[in-house]
Amino acid sequence: MPPPSPLVRYGRYGAVAFEFSGTIAAGAVVGYLIDRWLHTEPYGVTLCTLLAVIGGFVRLILLLRRFDQLDRETEP
Repeated sequence: MPPPSPLVRYGRYGAVAFEFSGTIAAGAVVGYLIDRWLHTEPYGVTLCTLLAVIGGFVRLILLLRRFDQLDRETEP
């Protein structure tokens, strides 16, 4: 099986960028809503954003390892 084309690889890494930034944005929004609900400004936003950054990095590492594994499987 031939290696993936550059366009496929760019698409993969573009999706990773959107997923990473989306995870952080979602964490900030959830933290904002928790702060409004519990009147705990700015602790909810801070905590949820930090947790989202950690989760985003974990997911980023897992996806990059998977992409590397897929590329190695297609090498001749």
